[in-house]
Amino acid sequence: MALLVAATGDALAQEPPQPSPEVPGYPLPVAPTAPDDDEDDEGAPESVAPQEPVAHPMSGAIRTGIYADGDQTYVFRVLGAIAAAFNRWTVSGSVSADVVSSASVDVRSSPGLSKVDVVSSASGTTSTSGGTMTDRRFQVTGGLGWKDDDGHAVNFSASFANERDYNSVGGGFNGSIDVFHRMTTLLGGIRFTGNFIGSVLDPTFSQRMVDLGWSAGVAQVLSRKDALRLRYDGGYSDGYQASPYRNVRFGDWRFTVGDYQHIIFSNTIGSADGLPETVPATRLQHALVLEWLHSLLPGLGLHTEARLGIDSWGMKSATGALDLRTASGQWRVEVGYRFYIQSSADFYQSKYTLAPSNYSYFTSDKELGRETGHVAHLDVSRVLLPSRRPGGASLLFDGRLTGMYYTYPDFVLLGSRAGIFLDLGFTWEN
Repeated sequence: MALLVAATGDALAQEPPQPSPEVPGYPLPVAPTAPDDDEDDEGAPESVAPQEPVAHPMSGAIRTGIYADGDQTYVFRVLGAIAAAFNRWTVSGSVSADVVSSASVDVRSSPGLSKVDVVSSASGTTSTSGGTMTDRRFQVTGGLGWKDDDGHAVNFSASFANERDYNSVGGGFNGSIDVFHRMTTLLGGIRFTGNFIGSVLDPTFSQRMVDLGWSAGVAQVLSRKDALRLRYDGGYSDGYQASPYRNVRFGDWRFTVGDYQHIIFSNTIGSADGLPETVPATRLQHALVLEWLHSLLPGLGLHTEARLGIDSWGMKSATGALDLRTASGQWRVEVGYRFYIQSSADFYQSKYTLAPSNYSYFTSDKELGRETGHVAHLDVSRVLLPSRRPGGASLLFDGRLTGMYYTYPDFVLLGSRAGIFLDLGFTWEN
């Protein structure tokens, strides 16, 4: 996954408040009927909201999506998911595959990736397609859930992801308890992920990073039309959190774009290839999230969200989101907008103008600098085959269109990035 991150620069994340070697999921639901992806809560366990008892046993989804942005990155994804209920138990699973092609700034400025065709690098050959790369990623997830009729619920999950230069294994659990006549819900969870980082350019390169996340909160029904949820999310990472493909140049450097679009640096202190970036080995993150759900009319609802985040690297972030959702017998529609802004890490500089010995840490990761983001999305679902009998299946066609625009005021090589993601698929419900 280190290679995928170097290529995409977190291109698939709707909001990157917590950059890490692990690629955040882009806006594609991983649950068959999930109406809210919560993309901005990356690194936190999924909170459990009050749910009605499962009356029918099966649901599932098959989806495909394509992403493209102005940083010359393209991603194709396919996903399949299924969930089955047995009395008070629910079993779920999903499989996804991503194929990436990129000539992003991170790739073209990398001393290794800008000169070698990554596809053929394993054989020791080179290609005139230096400055481009391809990669693939597979991920498998599984879940087990239990809930009773009195407002108690527990969910367990496990996942495994594989790339040529990255593997991760994770697991976690979350739960909820309804109190005060089920008007109040207490919720919380924890997750753990082990990450194993390699490099396609150096078979001897091997690093590890462990990631721990936790969440605790309360949801309160205020009236027949209103509900609030307040949640604290935390995270702790320990280990290698840089990229083996990103280098930092020193001095008041300049750059030009050479043949095959790779970036050439000049006027540097020391080698024009620079040095591999280095960042702190530990990182502690905190976030406070407040959500308000309001029913405007029968079948028409409003979901608003505010999020404030801070971490031990000195980064501060804020998110505001507004979603409007409606549902009828045949249609389900959601339209939404999110705004994101963050400050830079304490050690981030657009140019490190002194010699390397003057800095404890240095990075060329644009996601650690100042950043603003705008994300708008439209989700539409249409019932194609309604259930013809009690307990029968309904088939829906789903479509999601997401547009993104990010700016990086302190990143010299790329001032802004626009992207679009289209996701189409089918969902069946019982």
